[in-house]
Amino acid sequence: MSQLLAWELNETTLYLTGTLDRDSLMSFWDKKNSSLEQVENIDVSGLKHVDSTGLAMLVRLKSELQAKNRSLNIIGVSDNLNTLIELYGVQAIILN
Repeated sequence: MSQLLAWELNETTLYLTGTLDRDSLMSFWDKKNSSLEQVENIDVSGLKHVDSTGLAMLVRLKSELQAKNRSLNIIGVSDNLNTLIELYGVQAIILN
């Protein structure tokens, strides 16, 4: 069983900790609208593991906010997550 995903909002930064995968992200996804109202940054440095589904969620969040003319920075990207970002070719989306 994967480690639970936890999140904490501190001013304009949302801190994610635990595991962001297909098993853990639904709890966040259901509450994301209220969690993202004032978010400018998502700090992923506390994530122990991110799978392709978790990466897809980050891409989707950035896209949704861009559609609302808001920017979202993904910060604290680990080497492992960066490798996944490169493998899926989403550097321009996630890292800009």
